[in-house]
Amino acid sequence: SSQAVHTFVAFDVEIAARCPLRVCAVGAGYFVDGAELTSFESLVRVDSPVHYQSIHGLSAEDLASAPRWPDVWAKLRPILTNGADVVAFRAAFDRGTLLATLAQHGLRAPRLNFVCVAHLAEQRLGKRLRLHEYLDELCIPFPGTPHTPLADARAAAALYLALLR
Repeated sequence: SSQAVHTFVAFDVEIAARCPLRVCAVGAGYFVDGAELTSFESLVRVDSPVHYQSIHGLSAEDLASAPRWPDVWAKLRPILTNGADVVAFRAAFDRGTLLATLAQHGLRAPRLNFVCVAHLAEQRLGKRLRLHEYLDELCIPFPGTPHTPLADARAAAALYLALLR
């Protein structure tokens, strides 16, 4: 019997502010049987001061010419198909941020099944680490620059796939 094809979307958001919540960057990769088939990454324009620059390295200048959320969502939406499994490192944060941002713009959220890789890793490996530390532990190179959304999404995917093996 042939095994079902395993598909999931690896996802990450970075924020510029918590109150009000403002997304400043997003990344997603669509994976089929462990291989990334397509990806999307974008900065997002925000109309409020940009915080957390020490984490994501993005400044107000970086975001000034970025597209606004509805335009970013139009390109991200085809990857986040209805019923998709969405893999993220701290999934509650990414899920909450995505749903709140869609609600702010009056956009309907697709039905998504979020999987928290941090929780999975903690259960399997018996310790609570940061994303790059889990990858180090499993001798997996970090796929790009940490705290850039697509690299973080790919890192979550790499950790997820390693934990499934």
